[in-house]
Amino acid sequence: MKIENRTYTYFLFLTLLIFLCMTANLRANETRVEDVLPPGILPVVILSGSDYEMGYQYGQQVGPYLEKEKESKWASALQTFSREKVLHMLKGNQFYIHKYTPENIEIMKGIADGATATGFPLSYTDVLLMNCTLPNPETSTFPPGAEKDSLPVKKCSVCSAWGSSTTDGRLIGMDTLDSGEAAYGVIILAFPDKGNNYICGAQAGEIGDHFLMNNRGLFVGNSGGGGSPRDIDTNYGLSWSCSLTHIVRFANSAHEARDMLLPWQINIPENFHFVDINGNACVVEKTAAVQSVRKPGDFGEKDFLYSTNNYLNMEMKPTKEGGFIKQHGGYGAYAAPRNLMLWDMLHNYHGHMDVEFVKMMLRFPGDAPPNPPEGGWDAKVCRPSNSWVSVLLPDDGDEGVAYICTGPAGRVIHSSTASNGEEMRSSYPYIKGTHTFYKLTLAENPKKAVEKAQKAASLSIAKAYKKLMYLNFTDSGYAALDDLYSLANAEYYQGKVELNKALLASGNETNYYLAKAATAFTRSQAHAQQVYEALVPAPTSPSDLGLRPFGGDWATWETKVGKVK
Repeated sequence: MKIENRTYTYFLFLTLLIFLCMTANLRANETRVEDVLPPGILPVVILSGSDYEMGYQYGQQVGPYLEKEKESKWASALQTFSREKVLHMLKGNQFYIHKYTPENIEIMKGIADGATATGFPLSYTDVLLMNCTLPNPETSTFPPGAEKDSLPVKKCSVCSAWGSSTTDGRLIGMDTLDSGEAAYGVIILAFPDKGNNYICGAQAGEIGDHFLMNNRGLFVGNSGGGGSPRDIDTNYGLSWSCSLTHIVRFANSAHEARDMLLPWQINIPENFHFVDINGNACVVEKTAAVQSVRKPGDFGEKDFLYSTNNYLNMEMKPTKEGGFIKQHGGYGAYAAPRNLMLWDMLHNYHGHMDVEFVKMMLRFPGDAPPNPPEGGWDAKVCRPSNSWVSVLLPDDGDEGVAYICTGPAGRVIHSSTASNGEEMRSSYPYIKGTHTFYKLTLAENPKKAVEKAQKAASLSIAKAYKKLMYLNFTDSGYAALDDLYSLANAEYYQGKVELNKALLASGNETNYYLAKAATAFTRSQAHAQQVYEALVPAPTSPSDLGLRPFGGDWATWETKVGKVK
């Protein structure tokens, strides 16, 4: 009888274990299917420690995204080159990473190991490919000695304003990434053992990409300089993902950033936008062959700068021997109108810049000019191709703030964009885009950064509730807003659960749970803000902020408008 009871008990235990394993696998598969979709709100990655440890935590936290990016990068590369050729070219780019930003080697090793340890196999070579721009091997000079090395097993708009341009004199930075498609992107909060703490956006697997800010008061923006007919402008060298994070991590001012960058060989035409809280600012217009430095005032700017996808300095413009496209340097036909839009905003509304004004700029749809330039009407910073946009308030300390929106912040897109330009003919590509901003603070350590995100979520929920409470089930749209409000609350409590886990964890697991908590709190913020802005519409023009109308006869406008908004 005892044997039978033991057998029966064992059978029940085995059945229960199989059931639990099946359930766990089902849940894992469900999570995996969900996680590999491009996120509607970019998740937060939290890193701290040594270079390798930060890389490991990165790979550990976003393994599913890295798997998709690996597939995408290799598929794209193998359409043009053999695997052997790709590996050869990667050695050429790795040569410059060793030379200029060697810490990135350890970070990439860590990313590979962290992702692999969590069930998403990734090699160092895979991560290197994610962080390199492959040149044309037929026209590029392979660096001498690089062959002996082993491989261990985007169109955008930037501006900044400070001093007399802003309402309180504080530096404000704005950066948009325009990729035209949903991105497997992340927001990185980094607290390295050596160098400055920083925040940045990145494609999953990239060490860094668009919008960067450190805890010494430095803002870094970047925008592709566009195509060039000169082969030497896209030689072997560093790409943005390896150069930008090194700069924001080890430069304490705009001038230090400039001096750090100028000797480097960059293998993709790029505008590097540097400004710090002391009013030092410049844009380094740079290719692998030529470079120049643009300063505030060179083109009439007073306490502001802007940069898009072309070059303005004479050194970067065409020569008789051949130069850049459309005599603008870079993508002039598309970038020049956006330059004019930024000039009109920053110059004509001088002194009115604050966070809400810059957010408004990112929602402002504008109007098509009477005679659209070649390539269509593309003057708006607010575009359907915005992958993520940011407004930043740098600080020399622990109070730097980033406001981030996944996808375009604006809902209204001018009708001409639907018919002009290949990029604009695509449908809106984001999954559950919110058109709202969430807030992250670059605090002194990961835990305090998460706690500030929690406080911001609590305030956003309270704002939403204050407006929602005046409605009831008979009001149009109440049910949908109530569901969204409930989602914001659920995400808030999910964040609290993950934060509690972090407090009980140790080692890399601590940042793993802190990142999940931060992600939940930022999603809570974005969804609560959706409820609030459905009832209190966000400003989409200067007039909505009580300012004089854009395009009115009170100022001279470089952007030709069809009607006053």
